[in-house]
Amino acid sequence: MFEFNLFLIDNWYLSFPLFLTIILWSRYEMNRGGNKISSSDLTRLSNKSSAMVIDLRTSEEFEVGYIANSINMPHDNFDKYSHQISSDLDKPIILICSMGRQSANIGEKLKNMKYTNINILSGGIMTWQQEGLSLIHI
Repeated sequence: MFEFNLFLIDNWYLSFPLFLTIILWSRYEMNRGGNKISSSDLTRLSNKSSAMVIDLRTSEEFEVGYIANSINMPHDNFDKYSHQISSDLDKPIILICSMGRQSANIGEKLKNMKYTNINILSGGIMTWQQEGLSLIHI
């Protein structure tokens, strides 16, 4: 470890850009696709702002249990369902997937479609369940 530290110090002109790139990349990834929100934020937005809640999991996963008032639009066929999204570009949209990874990709698509208020449930449906919040079962 000591040798690695010496290498970084001796080659600071290589180390600095590397660390800067890592920091900028991680900030980009954290903000990619929309604002990350908690379960309580999701509840508040859906109740007070009439946010559109879109569940991006497969139909099979959705049928096992889903958050109240959410609409299933599987991420694999999202383009097929995207016409169901409100034409109001400022209306809050909340994206939910299994663990929060697929939502960022769809969030980027929505940003390209000029939607401005995109939110992603941080940790996805897994976090929702870990917090003991209820799901609707078909």
